[in-house]
Amino acid sequence: MNIEKISKITLWVLMGISAVIFILYFVVGFDNPYEENPKMNDPQFLDVVLIWGIVLTIATLILMLVSFFMYVKEYGFNKSYIYTWGLPIVTLAIGAAVGMANKDEHMLINNEDWNIPSDIIITDACIVSIAILAVITIGAIIYSVILKAKQ
Repeated sequence: MNIEKISKITLWVLMGISAVIFILYFVVGFDNPYEENPKMNDPQFLDVVLIWGIVLTIATLILMLVSFFMYVKEYGFNKSYIYTWGLPIVTLAIGAAVGMANKDEHMLINNEDWNIPSDIIITDACIVSIAILAVITIGAIIYSVILKAKQ
C-alpha cells in the first residue's frame, strides 16, 4: 500500500471520527440546562470534544516534527521549509493581533459576564489561525484535485 493511499484512509477515518463526535455533541445535548442551576448550560460530550482536540493537536505536533526531521535527514535543510513552518506562526500572530484588538470584549458564558483578556487573546489567536489554515488547506486540496484531474 502506498503512502498516498494510507494518507487518504487516515484522513477519512479521522474526519469520520470527528464528524461523529461533533454530531453527538450538538445533537445529544448542547443546550441541556444544568440541574443545579437551570440558567447554566451543561453540554454533554464536551469532554469528548476537548479530549479529541487535544489528541489531534498532540498527534499533529508529533507528526509535524517527525516529518521535519525525516525531510532534513533525507534532503538537507531547504529554504522552502521555512515558509511551511512559518505559515502557522504567521497565522497565530495575526490571531493574536485580533485578540489584542478585542481584549476588552465581554462574553456572556453561563449567564456570567466573562472578561479575562488573556483568555480572549488566546481564543481569538487559535480561532483565527484555524480559520486561515482551513481556508488555505481547502484551497490546496482543490488545487491538488484539479492537478490530479489534468494528468
